[in-house]
Amino acid sequence: MEFLTVTCFIRESNSKTTRMPIKSLKKQVKKDEISRMEYYTQKICKERIEMFSELVAETNSAVVVSSTWRSHGKEALQEIFNHCGGTFEILDITGRCESRIRGVEIFQWLEKNCMEYFGVHYFDFYRYAIIDDDSDMLLNQADHFFQTDNYTGLTPTTCYKIKNYFTHKTF
Repeated sequence: MEFLTVTCFIRESNSKTTRMPIKSLKKQVKKDEISRMEYYTQKICKERIEMFSELVAETNSAVVVSSTWRSHGKEALQEIFNHCGGTFEILDITGRCESRIRGVEIFQWLEKNCMEYFGVHYFDFYRYAIIDDDSDMLLNQADHFFQTDNYTGLTPTTCYKIKNYFTHKTF
């Protein structure tokens, strides 16, 4: 089984005509004019959730969330992503560390959980991909790192590269 750690596969729509501004949505949630789930439906790009769901299915990957979204907790995140069209299951979320370096947080998760989830020691586990719009990864994670643009998020090109990485095939 492959392993994906993600931080940015969801990206707010950039079209001002199709989505309401986030500030306006937050006010509507506070006034109980819209539900919390409707807020996330407006905030999360359905296209990218679908793209990510397909990537997970096609690569038979486990999903570990390492984004700031993890502060919602695993169960709440699963509910949000399901509501927004996600068909993947979240295996876990990474913890936080003092350095707040994402690569360290991912390494610590692998070190603690590889044997339990994948049956190998972390130093023998190579079948993972990190999808992130930030670059604070460790040097030994460079081959596993797929950087996205913080404006567009996950793209078909990034998905293609990850599929190729896992399968060694061209599509």
